[in-house]
Amino acid sequence: MLKRFLPLTLVTGLLFPSILLAQTPTPSALDDTLQLNEVVVRGYATNRRLLETPASVGLLTRRDLNQRFGIPTLVPALNTIPGVRADERSPGSYRLAIRGSAIRSPFGVRNIKTYWNELPLTDAGGNTPLNALDVRALGRIEVIKGPSGSLYGAGTGGTILFSGLAVPAGKSSVEVSALGGSYGLYGNGIALQTGKNNSAISLNYNHLQSDGYRDQSAIVRDNLSLIGSFNVSPKRTVSVLALYSDLHYQTPGGLTEAQFLANPRASRPATATLPSSAAQNAGIYQKVGYFGLSHEYKWSDRIQNTTVIFGSTTDFANPFITNYEKRTDQGIGGRTVTQIRFPNSPLPTVVTVGGEFLRNFTVDRNFGNRAGVSDTIQTDEELISRQTTIFAQAETELPGHFRLTAGLSRNDVQYDFTRFKVRANGLPTALITRNFDPVWLPRIALLRTFGPTISAFVSISTGYSAPSSQEVHPSAGGFSTTLNAERGTSYEVGVRGSAFNSRLRFDVALYKLQLRETIVRRSDAAGADYFVNAGRTDQPGLEAQLAYDFVLPSAFSSPSAFSLLRLWNSMTLTNYRYRDYQQGTVDLSNNRIPGVAPTTNITGIDAETKSGFYAHLTYQFLLEFALNDANTALSNPTQLLQATLGFRRNLGQHWMIDVYASGDNLLDRSYSLGYDLNAVGNRYYNAAPGRNGMGGVRLSVKW
Repeated sequence: MLKRFLPLTLVTGLLFPSILLAQTPTPSALDDTLQLNEVVVRGYATNRRLLETPASVGLLTRRDLNQRFGIPTLVPALNTIPGVRADERSPGSYRLAIRGSAIRSPFGVRNIKTYWNELPLTDAGGNTPLNALDVRALGRIEVIKGPSGSLYGAGTGGTILFSGLAVPAGKSSVEVSALGGSYGLYGNGIALQTGKNNSAISLNYNHLQSDGYRDQSAIVRDNLSLIGSFNVSPKRTVSVLALYSDLHYQTPGGLTEAQFLANPRASRPATATLPSSAAQNAGIYQKVGYFGLSHEYKWSDRIQNTTVIFGSTTDFANPFITNYEKRTDQGIGGRTVTQIRFPNSPLPTVVTVGGEFLRNFTVDRNFGNRAGVSDTIQTDEELISRQTTIFAQAETELPGHFRLTAGLSRNDVQYDFTRFKVRANGLPTALITRNFDPVWLPRIALLRTFGPTISAFVSISTGYSAPSSQEVHPSAGGFSTTLNAERGTSYEVGVRGSAFNSRLRFDVALYKLQLRETIVRRSDAAGADYFVNAGRTDQPGLEAQLAYDFVLPSAFSSPSAFSLLRLWNSMTLTNYRYRDYQQGTVDLSNNRIPGVAPTTNITGIDAETKSGFYAHLTYQFLLEFALNDANTALSNPTQLLQATLGFRRNLGQHWMIDVYASGDNLLDRSYSLGYDLNAVGNRYYNAAPGRNGMGGVRLSVKW
């Protein structure tokens, strides 16, 4: 068992790994996604090896996030994880699905819980500002697939755990970077780190801007982050996380198929009743601030606690085709987790108990939009969102190399909505409270190891997802009192391991998620969103990840010129369908759920030489999928080839240079960055650029 709290390296690396102290980095082996016998998973609070974790977990390291693609966005790296689908319909407009949850997300990230270690990033309304994070400041991501309420609260989609860059132990460093590419892409950044004097501190600033491929698709983003961890005593560690993001991106809007084929670079044109996106200067202005404190304390060798508190603020403005929304959010919350070990009992057990509280206060006002300038006020509303979760988990080692995990959580969600009268003949002031019945969510998993290299697990977990604040209070206006929470049960069996002296590694999972009262998106004639429940859905799938190393990490002293030469594949097969779903007088039962490709296959080659050259080649294929509930519109198959070539070399004992060039859509295929599902007027398409490229340089010094 890996110990925590002592020394500082393990304190910061396991309890607050956003600033993991890197003691002896090797060129290829230690920062590796698929080293099953080495990688420690933080999910479910046990800090066990991936091989010993009874759940489907996807891992991304800094190589996956910042080297393989070169493109400064989370999307391509997340898409290499089986069962995960990320879209960026226009630069800055993220949408994320884990095992199919995009049917609730016309934009943004919903039905997914996110944490920066124990600090919650998802607010009380169930929304995550993923576009407030810069991939260049991230060092690791864990994706827990499916319901994980036994430790992370309500949800049926999944959980994401973020960590920052590793800090060299006993050293300080400065890294500066710059990049440029097609369509006016430009960015720069600086990272300052120190791992001295019982502390680890990382300060990062990153800038990004682009004119965009389409009309009305420019972006400007600035991100600043401060992460620190301080070993104030042998038993106590205090950590801090501060984030600030200033983002503006234009929204070009969806196109019909005919418009997409005629001029994919166009923004949404005007109609007989509505102006164009460009004429209304449609876009998003978003400023996000976040500050969190973490306190970790070791009561004894067997008992330890982590408690965090945070506050956040968001200033949001959205000039849209029909209106101009201005919104401010203020969030507060906390989380506490206590772990108790019983290592000497007949059945060694680790018990984890804790709770989480989130609260958001939102002021939302809608105005008329006059060419990007707010006009007469139309609505004035306030929303208070609350989430409370208590949870417990026990992990017991059984005879015969079995390990049993059982968890339970209680989740409570509440909204208080106030509408103020803004016109003499308008709707009167009203107060509406919506309490969703508290639910208990159990999870049970059983894992068995077969020697040191293979394990298998089965699990049953339940999920509960109340509508998010953007769903009970959608852009179409009003407050929904009839939208119900969705409930689900996930059944899963998986096997992972390695063979041929760890050259071949595999991770395969077969699952079925059954949802009731599934929440899906609808659009009104103006394109504004609202949400309805869609009866039942069945969501079975198969996820597989394979990799073969032609050069072993232990072979650095061999005559081979390569330090890494790997062929890998990531595949997802799904058959998601509606059950008992009636839309008006039309029965849509047995139709495919839109937005989920039946087949997703991604293949890559990673190569690194001892002389410093490296190359990454990635090919992605998506089979066509439905774009609407009626299954009358289908996407085109997607074939995407991406490549990165670079040279990284130490210059003496202190300096390092990394120069790279990346190409995207090298086959020059016509495809959509992300489809607008169930779009009114059949405006499904958000065109992607053709063949394009970028290049960059990183220069660092350590002392």
